[in-house]
Amino acid sequence: MHDLTSLFSQVLDLVTRHRILLLFAACTGLGAGGAWLIAGVPFREHLLDAPNERSSHTEPTPRGGGVGILAAFLAAGLTLRIPTTFLFAAMFISAVSFYGDYFRLSVRFRFLAQMLAALVFLFPLLPALGSHFAFSTFNIFPLLFILILFLIVLFLIGTANFYNFMDGINGIGGLSGAIGFGLLGAYTLYYAPVYGYRESLSLLAICISLACLGYLPFNMPRAKVFMGDVGSILLGFVFAALVVMLARNYQDMVCFAALLFPFYADELTTMAVRLQDHESLVQSHRRHLYQLLANEAGMAHWKVTLIYAAVQLAVGVGVLTAGAYGVRPVVLFLMACFIIFSLASLFIRNEIKKKQS
Repeated sequence: MHDLTSLFSQVLDLVTRHRILLLFAACTGLGAGGAWLIAGVPFREHLLDAPNERSSHTEPTPRGGGVGILAAFLAAGLTLRIPTTFLFAAMFISAVSFYGDYFRLSVRFRFLAQMLAALVFLFPLLPALGSHFAFSTFNIFPLLFILILFLIVLFLIGTANFYNFMDGINGIGGLSGAIGFGLLGAYTLYYAPVYGYRESLSLLAICISLACLGYLPFNMPRAKVFMGDVGSILLGFVFAALVVMLARNYQDMVCFAALLFPFYADELTTMAVRLQDHESLVQSHRRHLYQLLANEAGMAHWKVTLIYAAVQLAVGVGVLTAGAYGVRPVVLFLMACFIIFSLASLFIRNEIKKKQS
């Protein structure tokens, strides 16, 4: 009887592994298929992203290639039985973004849609958040609870938009997604038996990473299609949502968020520069460091993308390693990385200004 039970368990494990491998292959194929579909089918004039003075590309290119990543997210989410509210929130924000790829939507409408998606996602997680982040240990519980929820909503919406703003040159959105989701999924899956991370969420992260890899050949080194808001907003929102759901405490949240370090660092330093120059933050621009390298400095898009990928990989591995030694090493490591990035950004911006003057 024991032998039969053992054999049945082995067969079940084999079937499960094959099922997961098939899901991985399907997500890779969907990521590639969506990009191929948008790049290859006839489209009307307004489906093209025409270059202008703020663009980093020179040829009209169809956008919306991230629909394959959306399809992969949906397929993986249903297969892995991801919570319905998570799926709905991500699908909703991506659908609104897909509409926005082709028709003009106001900043206010986009923000309200993103706010709604964040609240729908967070509502069923409130008891778990209170447990994981020890809200009840503080005497000012109600005020602290509201403050932390506000910061989490800001993190969700901010990451969604940061990802969108940073997806401005060939390959950067796809490769950063492959690395960020890949590190998050692999790390939490490996340590799931020890720390109790949810394997289904870890597998979802790996599926999205593979979908980004499937999309990548259509966007790098030469862009046949752009990811569009449907892909970039989705990736940013889902990444932040996975960070919130997988984190066991504040240290986890900081470590996991740092897997997207170059995007946060570039966006925050650029916002500081623009505020210093009294620019409106909602106004379109191309003043990110990666844009300056690709446009004003004349570097090939794929070179800039690989530089950002190398930084992301180095910081990601570094912060996960530092996390094993406690909060202080994590904070010191990330502060050092941000200072180095800020100084490098300042130096490059000054050199470009000298050449232009």
